[in-house]
Amino acid sequence: MAFFDFLRGHPNTLNEPFVESPMRDNWYQASSYYPSPFALITTVDENGDTNIGPYQLTFPFEVIKGRSFMLCSRQNSNTDHNLKRTQVCALNYVEYDKKWLKKIVDLGYPGQTTADKMKDSPFTLVDSPTAGREADGKRFPKVIKEAFQVYECVVDVEQPVRADGNTPEYFVLRIDKILMKETWAKNLADGATRLPKIPLAYGFRDGSKFWFAEHKKPFWFPTPTDRGPKEESVLYEANRLDPEVRFTREACKQLTGVPKPFLKTALKGIIKRAKADGISEIDLDYVKKLNDERS
Repeated sequence: MAFFDFLRGHPNTLNEPFVESPMRDNWYQASSYYPSPFALITTVDENGDTNIGPYQLTFPFEVIKGRSFMLCSRQNSNTDHNLKRTQVCALNYVEYDKKWLKKIVDLGYPGQTTADKMKDSPFTLVDSPTAGREADGKRFPKVIKEAFQVYECVVDVEQPVRADGNTPEYFVLRIDKILMKETWAKNLADGATRLPKIPLAYGFRDGSKFWFAEHKKPFWFPTPTDRGPKEESVLYEANRLDPEVRFTREACKQLTGVPKPFLKTALKGIIKRAKADGISEIDLDYVKKLNDERS
């Protein structure tokens, strides 16, 4: 079986010993295997033109009270240079389309001007629909029409991120807006019954290849309901629904008896009522009050 696995490109390494992989530059590519999604970052250059730079090293940074991304950029790249000057950008995410991938690699080739590399771009640039962020030829970039999702960001200069003039540069990008095509926004609001087909990048290998992966249809497993505090899953679900209304842990303990299929509907109803009452934090007393009214 192991031999046939190897012929299929998947060697069976279960019984092999671990050996050390040398710590090379760009270790995540040259010393290991690290697949991840990538962003096509749009910025504005000195001539007022929108530049596209593909970036694998973008990660969620603040995820609860703050909403921000970490970007690691090669020093003096177009994106690095433009961000330092304008302080704004947009992170565009496209679905898998193999004919785009070679063009995306070309967009990341260093040393090109915006005019040179955008000549062969496969993407359509359009103004942002966000009021005040329309492309102005000075700061605000266009966004990619073919993207299914866009994060509109501003550089957070208050974050204590290392900036010592060495490569790479580090930016904390505060997310001002998340834009999404209507189909995917509705899908997310309805509980994510399917997921976009996001391409994955493995990065450079041997200095001559850039590897991508196409994944199959995503699948899911139910979250466990018989482990840990019962209110934990309620708290997680409740505080993802509306950024303007938060639930306390004690309030969620009171809601653990709501059957799982009806939990989201119940939480949305409580949030709607809280907004009507001018309540931004739903605590135990407020939940008890609503229960008393219903009974």
